[in-house]
Amino acid sequence: MRYREDTMRRYGQFCPVAQAAEVIAERWTPLVIRELLSGSRRFNDIQRGVPLMSSALLAKRLKTLELCGIIERRSLVGGGHEYHLTQAGEELRPWVEMMGVWGQRWVRRPVSPEEADPALLMWDMRRSINVERLPDKRVVVRFDFREAPKGKRSWWLVLARPEADLCLHDPGFEVGLTVRTDAVAMASVWVGDLDLLGAIRTRLIMLKGPSHLRRAFPSWLSLSPLTEVKSAR
Repeated sequence: MRYREDTMRRYGQFCPVAQAAEVIAERWTPLVIRELLSGSRRFNDIQRGVPLMSSALLAKRLKTLELCGIIERRSLVGGGHEYHLTQAGEELRPWVEMMGVWGQRWVRRPVSPEEADPALLMWDMRRSINVERLPDKRVVVRFDFREAPKGKRSWWLVLARPEADLCLHDPGFEVGLTVRTDAVAMASVWVGDLDLLGAIRTRLIMLKGPSHLRRAFPSWLSLSPLTEVKSAR
């Protein structure tokens, strides 16, 4: 790996664990690597997975990862560029996955209002749509989160094969289904703390739209893959 002397703080140890931590254990870096491993390539897509991280800091972390040989930046025809993991970056996949398993088993806490970020929630949900369960025709699902900060209150999932798209602004298509809830309830469903059908029955999550879309909605959503990991607590 290559890096400049001034790109990171040093522990002053020859231990490989210490030297690896210098590269990948800086604040936000594991989450940036998580986004890259999840398939994000463009700067804006990576930032959607770390919405509380400033653009300047994200650019700095990406530059450090590039200098260390963990990612490479590729120019695109017509302008812009993408970030791709190198072999060194791909070899971090088991580490990130085990962090998630360990966190789910030992330290994950119930979803709080402070941590129920609608931006991260919707980005994660978009990546886990059961595309094969979607209708043949495009369906737009609008999510309205009560008490969410201005600018994060309404989201639109454009569900169409081969993949779903997420919009913060009205995409201009007819809305087929509206989901009214709060971010804590929806995030609690996503991480497996609440049953989706139970949340709908108790009106923690309210669906407005044709009955066939309301019935089909639960089959479109997959939960976080870490819900299969049982808590040790």
